Amino acid sequence: QALDLQREILGIRHPHTLAAMQNLAVTLKSQGDLAGAADMMRQALDLQREILGIRHPHTLAAMQNLAVTLKSQGDLAGASEMEREVLDLRREVLGA
Repeated sequence: QALDLQREILGIRHPHTLAAMQNLAVTLKSQGDLAGAADMMRQALDLQREILGIRHPHTLAAMQNLAVTLKSQGDLAGASEMEREVLDLRREVLGA
């Protein structure tokens, strides 16, 4: 309900709405709904990449969260690919 209200009032592209999407995804994962969590994470991540940019700390955190969820689903190849992308981007952003 909270996410629906934020979408209605703030719009889908507002940073608070994106955060609410990530929070819902984490809740779904905690409840064992890995598929629902991964789907919500992907939706939020796509928007974050577009709105905040690929190198934004929130986008990188969202990518890491998705990687962990993919690993929990048994998608080790997908998780590994996402983790490598996050690592490469963090090295670019933070220097290493």
